[in-house]
Amino acid sequence: MDLSSIFNLNSLDWTESLFRMLLAIFFGFLIGIDRYTKNKPIEFRAYMIVSLTTCIVAIMGQELYANYSNAENVLSLDLSKIIAGTLTGLGFLGAGAIIKIEDKQIIGSATGASIWASGIIGLAIGFGFYGLAFFALVSVMLILVVGGLSMKYFEGKTDKETLN
Repeated sequence: MDLSSIFNLNSLDWTESLFRMLLAIFFGFLIGIDRYTKNKPIEFRAYMIVSLTTCIVAIMGQELYANYSNAENVLSLDLSKIIAGTLTGLGFLGAGAIIKIEDKQIIGSATGASIWASGIIGLAIGFGFYGLAFFALVSVMLILVVGGLSMKYFEGKTDKETLN
């Protein structure tokens, strides 16, 4: 029994699928570790899980399309529904990271956005758009790091959150 039969893939080679999943885990880790080291409400493992599972959703979508695209009246498959459903779930997860402490103090908005971005990056990798995923990773990391430094410089705030 070879790995292709275990993975049961038709449109992708198992090595390509495994590469996509490992890359999604790594990119999720890179975003998550930035948030984790700044004491943000969602730790780095969640980013890795979100990125990996959205990658898997994208791979499954491609496989379903490859398996059933010629089947008439059996299955209606729209990859945009997979993307839309995933984005809805990610938005729900990201919203949970945003906390309102007082009338004017809201924390976790960058964490909520970055957990959403981690999922989008996972989808991009899952669909095989490595360049988009890499550009998104670099952009998100720059925004998080430079934005954190800017907050410290302009507002005197550190980018570390506490709920005490």
